[in-house]
Amino acid sequence: MNSDYIYNHILGDKERSLISIYLIKGKPFEYISNRYGLSRAFIKSNLWQDILNIKMVHLNNKNTAYYEDEMSYGALELSYNFEDLNANEIKAYNNYKEKNTAYYEI
Repeated sequence: MNSDYIYNHILGDKERSLISIYLIKGKPFEYISNRYGLSRAFIKSNLWQDILNIKMVHLNNKNTAYYEDEMSYGALELSYNFEDLNANEIKAYNNYKEKNTAYYEI
């Protein structure tokens, strides 16, 4: 059987993922070739090129808190007065109020 058939029809998703992980971690082609029955030429021409295009990303985490009290995250204390709104906001408020008012009055 040729390597293309083995890779596409015999090996499962788990094995294909492991081959990619082995290549990323630096395992030799001989190890992968002996373990899965793939030729070195197939690995080099078909799989290794995809591994070379992968860029490793390392995400860091925050070291300092955004807030003094982390439990207050997401608790916004907003207060608005109708007098503080500009003309566009008043117009938007009135349009919203007109569209969402039920007219049951006789």
